[in-house]
Amino acid sequence: MRRAAGAVVLLAGLALAALYFRLNPAHYPFPRCPVNWLTGLHCPGCGTQRALHSLLHGRLAEAVGFNLLAATLAPLVALGLLHEARLQLSGQPRRRTLLYRPWLAWGIVGLTVVFTVLRNTPGPVGAWLAP
Repeated sequence: MRRAAGAVVLLAGLALAALYFRLNPAHYPFPRCPVNWLTGLHCPGCGTQRALHSLLHGRLAEAVGFNLLAATLAPLVALGLLHEARLQLSGQPRRRTLLYRPWLAWGIVGLTVVFTVLRNTPGPVGAWLAP
């Protein structure tokens, strides 16, 4: 059962990556950010779809321009997903690796809060971090 779940997760991730590789979110009707639409503020995820598309095409500078946080954390997320899929497919028990450390999770939460505040502040920093 775990192997089937791991295969489904892996296939879903590959399908999503293929979708974002093929379709440019700037030109197709992907969903807009509801936070930005309702409040005009930029949430931590604003620009992530366009950043992911740029990363999949190897355009790192463009991805950073769309969402610095997503562009820098994407390799960590991809590593975590691949690690989880490997464990699920092999049937091995989950081990405590670097990806499962509480300090890493809290650090990412803190970084996300700081990033969100900075990208919504007026001035050059906010303008640089806004998508």
